[in-house]
Amino acid sequence: MLVIPNLSELPFHRVEVVLSVTVDQLDDADRAGLSYMWDELKEGAYRTELSGPRTTYATCEIGGTGFDGETTGTANAALSLSFDPPDPFSSPTSGDGRFMGPHKWKKCDPQDIWSNLDFLLSRTVDLFLKVSYTISRDELALDSLVASMIGLRTKAGEEQFLLSGAQFAIRGFPDDTISWYLIPGSNGQNIGGDVSRSWVEQFHPESISDAIQVLEDRFHRVVRAQSSVKIHANS
Repeated sequence: MLVIPNLSELPFHRVEVVLSVTVDQLDDADRAGLSYMWDELKEGAYRTELSGPRTTYATCEIGGTGFDGETTGTANAALSLSFDPPDPFSSPTSGDGRFMGPHKWKKCDPQDIWSNLDFLLSRTVDLFLKVSYTISRDELALDSLVASMIGLRTKAGEEQFLLSGAQFAIRGFPDDTISWYLIPGSNGQNIGGDVSRSWVEQFHPESISDAIQVLEDRFHRVVRAQSSVKIHANS
């Protein structure tokens, strides 16, 4: 059974995960089940509500190609957790050819959401994880990395420009990023952003929860914690 953290216990308001596995890793039973879901039922999008201090909405989408005996193709899954209810007519994967959307969500029990991903267990999976946050500027340490960058300015011609957001990549992991920006309309008092990670591993029940912990640690170091800021122009 997958271990999924409680969103209410995280400093994030949204978690999105996309997982892909090559179909040559799947057994006949997995392929048959996915094919039936995708081709016959025309389903692949499920939603549920999780109880807690704040209601959390969970969604799961399944899609892919190569379910019918082909040796090439991928099986894909997308999982999201959010305090906002899903759009009834679209999804985070709308426009992504790996999924069917937009489509109508099918309500299900929480356990059904997690069991939809069981076919990935013990397979070598490509994962992409993104968490989104919103934080008050008052919650920043005065010498945090983000606080030190707000208001950096430059001039081009007669106009002056102020830095209101940035994105960092993690050295050695160029696809892992963390971003921040001043939320428009908040008079510079609220900050939003994303922390993301891409990796490949043998999928296990704690894969998602372990990766969320990595991103939470990065969030605290870059956004909330005090920092000895060092700026270098070279890569």
